[in-house]
Amino acid sequence: MDGLSVVIPIYNVEKYITQCLTSIVESLGTFTNVQVILVDDGSKDESGKIAQSFAAQYELFLYALKENGGLSDARNFGLKFVKYSYVTFLDSDDYIAENYFSEIFNALKSEPDMVIFDWMDVGDDDYTNIVKGIEIPEYLWTVQPSAWNKVYKTKLFDKVEFPKGKIYEDVGTTYKLLSFIEDYVYINKPIYKYRKNRQGSILTTISPRINDIYDVLEDTYTFYKRNGAFSKNAEGLCYQYVKILLWPNMYRQLKYYKLNFVGFYKKMKTTRELIYHYFADWKENPYLLTNTSYFSNRFGDSYIKKMDRLGEGFLMTAITVVFLTIRNIKKR
Repeated sequence: MDGLSVVIPIYNVEKYITQCLTSIVESLGTFTNVQVILVDDGSKDESGKIAQSFAAQYELFLYALKENGGLSDARNFGLKFVKYSYVTFLDSDDYIAENYFSEIFNALKSEPDMVIFDWMDVGDDDYTNIVKGIEIPEYLWTVQPSAWNKVYKTKLFDKVEFPKGKIYEDVGTTYKLLSFIEDYVYINKPIYKYRKNRQGSILTTISPRINDIYDVLEDTYTFYKRNGAFSKNAEGLCYQYVKILLWPNMYRQLKYYKLNFVGFYKKMKTTRELIYHYFADWKENPYLLTNTSYFSNRFGDSYIKKMDRLGEGFLMTAITVVFLTIRNIKKR
């Protein structure tokens, strides 16, 4: 293992980027085989100047400017400059723990295809919450989709790239890459600090773009069919398909349609039909049946039955949503 490259897309994050890059310097220690690629995606604030100042001061930083093309395009662009056999990604409004590099390099000693690690949600206030990078460590397909809580063999990106012009780019990349993973190491420590619910971030802005998830999942499904890897990965693919569409997607659709419950019901009806079209036996999925804590925490007991009711009929959907809303309020 020769070293680690870190790709950081940058766009209008002048408030956060200094903390991000400083955390890298402070975590580096004595490691000299680290390359950090700063991709300025056409920032209109002072982000680019701050990045350039770090590149001028520290040899490990490489600054690259491009026209604005979005997060996926910036990551793909940054991958062109990678010089080491392992690569990871860091969002420029996030930062890393002091033991980040030491933990990663220790995990890379066995030269796995992928390293997965936990992270800590942080807020501009004092909010913190530790999140597991993989729900059930022995089941790779329960890994979280985020690109930034993993280290990858660089050569994997010869076969997969981030989807341009779509949000949920991590979903559209991570779950394709899993088809090439033979071995992985899990670091059961929160070595990454994720700035949750930052105002202005794409996933906190509810717009018609939330429907990109359907295109991204369709493309991922097609990828597995086209490459002859579907049968081997069908259970894992089904698990993520159902989990994503019936929880985070359902929640965002509900926020998008607001008081237009008829519109929300129609969207969930279409979603339910889509799931049954691709995975008719999804209710028997072993990952769904095994990962009880995740789903029971959100849907309560008999969670598969409640998930199946979303889009089943107008009244049944309404009752389920009311139940989930009351449950969520009580948990607060």
